[in-house]
Amino acid sequence: MTLTSLNVSIQPLHPPQPTSLLSITNYGYNYKMNIQDILRDSYQRTQKALVMGTSPASLARARERAFVKALATEIEDSFEGEEFRVFSLYGRGNRADFGGEQLLFDIEVCRVAGASSAQRKRESFYVVAEALWQVEFDMSQDWRRVVFAMNRLRCGSAENKLVIAAAPGSAQDSFLKTLEHGGAGCGGKMYLATIPHPRDWEDDEETLMIWRFAEGEWQAVT
Repeated sequence: MTLTSLNVSIQPLHPPQPTSLLSITNYGYNYKMNIQDILRDSYQRTQKALVMGTSPASLARARERAFVKALATEIEDSFEGEEFRVFSLYGRGNRADFGGEQLLFDIEVCRVAGASSAQRKRESFYVVAEALWQVEFDMSQDWRRVVFAMNRLRCGSAENKLVIAAAPGSAQDSFLKTLEHGGAGCGGKMYLATIPHPRDWEDDEETLMIWRFAEGEWQAVT
């Protein structure tokens, strides 16, 4: 089976009532992003980038880092307003407000809210109000590592979860069948994307594939 759309729209939540300890400032929000376009643009952008390595292995690792950075930037560009934060492995700009650039995943998109402390001298700070997207990236070409990544995503609360893995080549059918166990019973929407391994980027044409787990199987998104 195939799915024909991967546009995601989120509408504002009803603001929660302030607690006795925090005065929460919430924001209405609306975004729409097409993860297919974002993944394709990130992949093409990284392919064209001047990335150096002293060996084939170090070059592949450098390309992986460049891809994660490009993907985080593309995702960030899809969200308008200071109520959104994109946390990532190689990100910048979140440490002062959240104690680090990365939270629990390689990339995570969150809606944040302003708050103030309960002390007499109030101090402002930010809290994560809602996780929207969680992304894990694994180019090991080991299906067990991809399952591990899915396990981490299953522990998160975001409605949308995405794992990006190296294309399995001729083993695609068995790869997807094995990963059905990782997608089954997951809260929210679980997506799987495959791209060529970074060592092959000079030779391979674009072979980006995306699936969504639905009705007990991985359904290709076209």
